[in-house]
Amino acid sequence: MRCMEIALIADSHLSERAPECVSNWGVAARTVAAADPDLTIHLGDITLDGCEQPDELQFARGLLQAWPTPIVCTPGNHDMGTAGGEERLSRTALSRYTAAFGADRWCLVAGGWTLIGINAQLFGTGSTEERAQLEWLRGHARRLRRGDRVALFLHRPLLRPIGDASMRIGRYVHAESARWLLDGPLRGALRLVVSGHTHQAMDFVANGVRHVWVPSSGFVISDALQGPVGQKAVGIGWLSLSAGDWEYMHLTPPGAVKHELTGLSFYRELVSHT
Repeated sequence: MRCMEIALIADSHLSERAPECVSNWGVAARTVAAADPDLTIHLGDITLDGCEQPDELQFARGLLQAWPTPIVCTPGNHDMGTAGGEERLSRTALSRYTAAFGADRWCLVAGGWTLIGINAQLFGTGSTEERAQLEWLRGHARRLRRGDRVALFLHRPLLRPIGDASMRIGRYVHAESARWLLDGPLRGALRLVVSGHTHQAMDFVANGVRHVWVPSSGFVISDALQGPVGQKAVGIGWLSLSAGDWEYMHLTPPGAVKHELTGLSFYRELVSHT
């Protein structure tokens, strides 16, 4: 059976205020267009700060509409707010996100794989939206058949890898929710968890599940501001799924620039006004 080829992009931080990120987005789009995968999955933080500046949602929506393949998205904290049990969930921001980019959760079935995209920001909120997402996940788990494989896509990672003692909050999915996702109704079928958020590349296996961090397409964050855990790189991910196996690799598209956060125009402007 033919592989399903999926391009992965994360933390693009699109905004007119961030031309460097927009430029790297264009480079990524040309690379993806040349390779012609079946699908692209955006792992969140589509915008620079669409939660606080809703016009960025519409700016990014225009760029996504011009993307060369079908594309589905999962929301990030810059798109709809942090929430995650750490800040109050903004239903207004969530509604603006879905109006711009579509549903905040989705499920696709192809070649023995069930691809599930979820809203990481809802976990830990105790909200009706979180409960609805949990019930939605239970429903899809009940429909799984023997031998089906699940790949889960979301903005925040689920597991803290060995050696990462930083960021006790803010980096990972709410701990109790992460345990439910790994050990709950998806257990046994879950093979792969793909996330963004960290602006670092990482690939490890824990208890039979492979965890992949896709780095930002836009920029890295200096060690002075963010301790290194994985590889600090820019680029996209590439996932090949077949009924019997899967492969992942990180790609740096030709022409992509490894911008560092403090050197970006929007950051310099922000610092100059503080």
